[in-house]
Amino acid sequence: MTIESTMQHGQLGVAAILRMALRHGTGSDVISQRKGRRSRTRLKSCAERALRLGAALMAQGLRPGDVVATFCNAETEHFEAYLGVPARGMVLHPLNLRMHDSDLADCLRVTGDRVLILSREHLARFASLAPHLAETALELIVITGEGPLPACAVPVARYETLLSTAPAELPGDLPDVAETAAAAICHTGGTTGKPKAVVYSHRSIWLQALSLTAANSVGLSRRDTLLAAVPLFHVNGWGLPFAAVMAGANLILPGAVFRPDVLNAFMDDCDVTVAAGVPTIWTDLMELRKTAGAPRFRTLARLATGGAVVPRALSNAMAEQGVEIIQAWGMTETSSMSVLGRIEPDATPGLGAPVPVGYPMPGIEMRVVDPDGAPLPHDGAAAGELQVRGACVARCYLGAEAPASFDGGWFRTGDIGRIDAQGRILLTDRLKDAIKSGGEWIAAPVLEDALRSLPGISDAAVIAMEDARFQERPLAVLVCADGRLPDIDDLRLRLKSLVPSWWVPDAWSLSATLPRTGLGKPDKAALRAQYAAGALALVRTGAPQHPTNDTPHSEKMK
Repeated sequence: MTIESTMQHGQLGVAAILRMALRHGTGSDVISQRKGRRSRTRLKSCAERALRLGAALMAQGLRPGDVVATFCNAETEHFEAYLGVPARGMVLHPLNLRMHDSDLADCLRVTGDRVLILSREHLARFASLAPHLAETALELIVITGEGPLPACAVPVARYETLLSTAPAELPGDLPDVAETAAAAICHTGGTTGKPKAVVYSHRSIWLQALSLTAANSVGLSRRDTLLAAVPLFHVNGWGLPFAAVMAGANLILPGAVFRPDVLNAFMDDCDVTVAAGVPTIWTDLMELRKTAGAPRFRTLARLATGGAVVPRALSNAMAEQGVEIIQAWGMTETSSMSVLGRIEPDATPGLGAPVPVGYPMPGIEMRVVDPDGAPLPHDGAAAGELQVRGACVARCYLGAEAPASFDGGWFRTGDIGRIDAQGRILLTDRLKDAIKSGGEWIAAPVLEDALRSLPGISDAAVIAMEDARFQERPLAVLVCADGRLPDIDDLRLRLKSLVPSWWVPDAWSLSATLPRTGLGKPDKAALRAQYAAGALALVRTGAPQHPTNDTPHSEKMK
């Protein structure tokens, strides 16, 4: 006899998340800011408006499977679209505001968006995009906020006016959408070519958001107030809007900018317990508080950060205030945060051995492979490309052949790393950023962190430059506090006490600021282009003593 399950089979998805907000959203708030003015709305009220938004779009003729784009900030209306659009079976498509106009227009053409929800604050930005929309399927542009409507070839309506067109009677029990159906589209950053579309299912959104409520993860709960300093167009805002609803947490959406003064005001006024964003944001915030002589954080307990290596100075500064740092790794293709772990203050292992990022979330499997694709042992020493698979991982891109990105059911991340015997993930570099010198890897993030720890250096980025003997050698681009390069001989001597001597760069360049990507990371592609064009003024030093087979293990990067 075959035993079958006796359990009900409910569909996991955004409709169920919206129902949670409708039924249990009276105890938490959504706090948002626009042009310096802050608003506070009950989650249940936002959910009711989200329900009305979905109904209004359907009254306009949209049906399940139709795509609705957003061109918005981290604001209340955008949050309402996050819930209301997918909950009705339509597909949410947050557009990356920082993409080039031609790339944005291509994205809209490929996905066939019928409606665009546009933040009034981005009307000027939209004006440059508008001429590129002739060949898209857009039928309606909906503008948030108060003010006149711009002239446009596509019909334009106010957001509040659209909501008023929803039927008077809304469903009391919103029906489920198939959990395998498309719920949202996000595009990769395009750092290795044209942006590629990843289409998330309702199930993948649910599972990733649920993981953020786990104790081994961010641990969101009803006791928390979450400051999400993350653009909502970036990998569904890291899944944080959905996770906040699941947890019943208060959610703070900072608006258009994540300046330290704006975030600091929320910290002090709103009893923030959990914050999330890239390390640069929090480094700037801590510098602001230090300069202002601000007291310790009153309520901040946990800081989730990812997208770049967490500087030791930041982790130590937060630890001094009793704030726990949760380091996260993830990609557009992995539904954002997929590997998480706590950072211990000053927990820096031996040279060339970076701090483990953490453990994969439940349902995520990872492995490392050599250049031929053969799996490597999980011994903490064997380094190779990290590959990942699981329910929250893309199996392909929308309408794009990219066989090089997928390997027999595994997604090739392009990250170099190791997995130790405990299953922890250790990242060393990106394949495209890594410096392979004389057959040995130099981990640019570890070298950059060491440079930032030296006196007088405010920021640093390391790129590869060609070398006749060793194929590649590191070039360090520095931002210095007094606007002058430090004494290079002294700099080299200090650096040798922190990293293997053969890691010390052969060339140095001073920059007023580092070019940055839309997510706040150093823009290595821009720096490589500057170097190739001869636009970086270089100070060169002597050739390194490179490792050989006789070099001690501690001097090598395996």
